[in-house]
Amino acid sequence: MKRMLLATVVAMTAALTLSPASANDPASVVRGGRLYDNWAAEIKGRTPNHINPAFKTKQTRGVTSDTWRCVECHGWDYKGNNGVIGIQGRHKADVKAIAALLKDANHGYDELLDDNDRLDLANFVASGQYDMNRLVGMAKHVKPGQTSAQKVFATVCAACHGLEGDRLREIAPLGESARQRPVEILHVALNGHPGGNMPALRTLGEDTAVNMLAYLQTLRSLNLVASVANGGRLYDDWQVHTGGQRQALPHPAYPPKAYYANSANETWRCKECHGWDYKGDQGQYAKGSHATGIKGIRAMAGADPAKTMAILRGATHLYGAVLKHRDLQDLANFVSYGQIDVDSVIDPKTGLARGDTTKGRAHYRTMCAGCHGLEGQFVAKRHLGKVSRGDPWHSLHNMLNGHPDDTMPALREIDSAVTHDILAYIQTLQERR
Repeated sequence: MKRMLLATVVAMTAALTLSPASANDPASVVRGGRLYDNWAAEIKGRTPNHINPAFKTKQTRGVTSDTWRCVECHGWDYKGNNGVIGIQGRHKADVKAIAALLKDANHGYDELLDDNDRLDLANFVASGQYDMNRLVGMAKHVKPGQTSAQKVFATVCAACHGLEGDRLREIAPLGESARQRPVEILHVALNGHPGGNMPALRTLGEDTAVNMLAYLQTLRSLNLVASVANGGRLYDDWQVHTGGQRQALPHPAYPPKAYYANSANETWRCKECHGWDYKGDQGQYAKGSHATGIKGIRAMAGADPAKTMAILRGATHLYGAVLKHRDLQDLANFVSYGQIDVDSVIDPKTGLARGDTTKGRAHYRTMCAGCHGLEGQFVAKRHLGKVSRGDPWHSLHNMLNGHPDDTMPALREIDSAVTHDILAYIQTLQERR
């Protein structure tokens, strides 16, 4: 009797733990959608350190791991991407056959995903796809004020995302994403975030997802001016500004024989390689203790921030591993839109600012002296006049963008002549002995 009871318990346990999900199991379908988005994040696993052999495009988005994401080859609309056909032809196909395909040499997921992972992914492919372009078209005809989407967002979503959809720095503001990448937002709304606990809206029906997309598209975008200034502070010292842990090992791209190679956290500062004048080895860092032989970022001025973000996340910079999405976005916006021609402000030979000291005095004494003191004496342990004469490019950068992790105002949007005049004036301040 005891043996029979034990056998029954074992059988029931096996049924609970080993029984595969059915194709109609919504939990399996939405998990498959998250795996399709980013299986490594969903299972907290690692991707191979080489480009997926099946990836057809030589130019990746800057990160090798991206080539192992299903969406990177098959697209958010499931119609194919980067020269690879989509998965639409597998809609309503046999789930076991799809799971078997994931183990073949072309996909290479035999060792990377277990049987349950492949089954969930196959269930999504077979029964989780929508005609995304149709849904996006439907959202264009929705009047958000006439649906309950705003109330649903305020109660279901805002606790994490904030009422304006911009609270999480791990992702771009929802309003901006919904307008720029509506199909991606629909996929995430239906299935949730990989590795997260976001509610999936799939079982509430496509109308709910469409109405939510329409509402998200009304939310505000990232404030570009604030983003650029914040990016300037990250360029200065992102470790201090984000409150993150200082890096214990030197940046892999920093020359091992350069002056600061033994100061690991310094090697991770953008300015240490590219300079306060943004010219790298063609500017003020061409010689001296800061010389690294690394080129500047001036060529990236005006570039598409998405391209800049890809470079920041790539194998050379590796910032995707240490910075959140919004930080990367701000830093990219600074590189693309925040650089100025410093030679028009500071004489590169003398280091003197091209400004009016008389006008600068009035501005300084009303705008700056409250924190820095009338004589520039309240700057940590260094005198403001001495700092601005020794490295005016550093001073100018901080005047335009503020200090990392500090409340110093960023003067970027004030008449540029004002900052030039203030810099010229503070260079005249002398320490009192």
